[in-house]
Amino acid sequence: MRPIYVLAALLLFEGASFGQNLPKFSGLMFGDYYYVAQNHDQTQKNMQAIDYRRIYLTADYTIADGFWARFRLESDPTGSNLGNGKLSTWVKDAFIDWKNPLGNSDLVIGLQGTWNINMAEGIFGYRPLEKTIQDLHGISASRDLGISLTERFSDQFSAGLLVGNNSGNSGGLYPSNANGLGTNVNLAYRYKTGYLFLQFVPVKGFTILLDGQYSGAPKQQDITTGDVIVNYTNKDFSLGAQGFVNSVKNGEPDGSTLSRNGISFNGWVALAKDIHLVGRYDYYVGATDAALKNTTYPFSTQSFVLGALDFAVRNNVHFMPNVEYTSYGVADSKPDVLYRVTYYFSF
Repeated sequence: MRPIYVLAALLLFEGASFGQNLPKFSGLMFGDYYYVAQNHDQTQKNMQAIDYRRIYLTADYTIADGFWARFRLESDPTGSNLGNGKLSTWVKDAFIDWKNPLGNSDLVIGLQGTWNINMAEGIFGYRPLEKTIQDLHGISASRDLGISLTERFSDQFSAGLLVGNNSGNSGGLYPSNANGLGTNVNLAYRYKTGYLFLQFVPVKGFTILLDGQYSGAPKQQDITTGDVIVNYTNKDFSLGAQGFVNSVKNGEPDGSTLSRNGISFNGWVALAKDIHLVGRYDYYVGATDAALKNTTYPFSTQSFVLGALDFAVRNNVHFMPNVEYTSYGVADSKPDVLYRVTYYFSF
C-alpha cells in the first residue's frame, strides 16, 4: 500500500477514535416581546421592546471513566454589558464531576449551581417565564465556586453538602496587591457559605425537598435561609408549593435582624397535547418592620401573579404569551402590569 494511503487510513482511524470522546455542545435562548402597561416606577410605563433574557452555550466532556466536566457561557443583557454598552458573555459554570468516589455519589469541584435555586427550577420548570421566588428576590445566588458532595442513598432519598466562597459568579477572588503589601484581601477568603439539601421522592412524580444555606458576610451580617418544596407532577398536570424564611443579621437600617419570607404556588395543566396552561402566585414579605414594609419597595410585601399559555411547536421550541401582575405594600403605589410573548428554544 502506498504510504499516502497508509497515512490517510491512520488519520481516519485516529479521527474516529477521537470522535468518540468529543465534547457535547448544547445551548438555549429565551426572551420576549414585552409591553409595560403599568409600573410602580412611572418612568417605565409604556416601555416595550423585543429582547432576550438568557443565552447559554454549554460544553460537556467525558474526561475518563468516572470523570466529566462542564464549561458554560451565559449572556444576560441586564448583567453582562461591557463598559461601551456592547453585549457580552461571562462564565456561568466551570467544574469537574467525579462519579461515585464514595458509594453512589458525585464530588463536584468548581463553579457550580446552588441547590436552593437550581433544584427548584428543575422541579417546577418554566424558568423561561420567571425566576423562582428566592432567585427573583435575590435571596441567594444561583452559582458558587466551591466543592460539593451529593449522595443518592436510594431511588427515593438523596442528600448533598456544598461549601463555597459565597462569591456567586463574581471575580476578584485573589488578594489585591495594589498597595504592594497584599493586605487588601478579597472578602471571598474571609466569608464562606454552606448549602445542604435533603430530597425525598416517596412515589413517582411526588417530591419533597428541604434545603438550607448559611453564609458569613461583612459587618457581621450573617445570613441564614431555610426552604421547603412539595410538588407532584404527572403527564397531565403539575402542582407544587415552595416556602422559605431568611434572616440577615444587622440587616435593617437600625441594626436589627432583617427577616424575609415568602411562599410560591406553581402549577400547570395540559389543555391539549402540546398546550399547557401555566399559573403561579407568590406572596413575599421583604421585612418585618412595618415602617419599612409601607415605605420602601425592596422591603415591602409583594403579591405576584403569573398566567401563561405554553405552545410547544416542537419539543425544544416554545412560544408562551403571558402576563405578570405585581402589587406592593407601599402606600399609594401602583401595581406592575407586564404583557409578554416569551420564546424559548434549546439544542
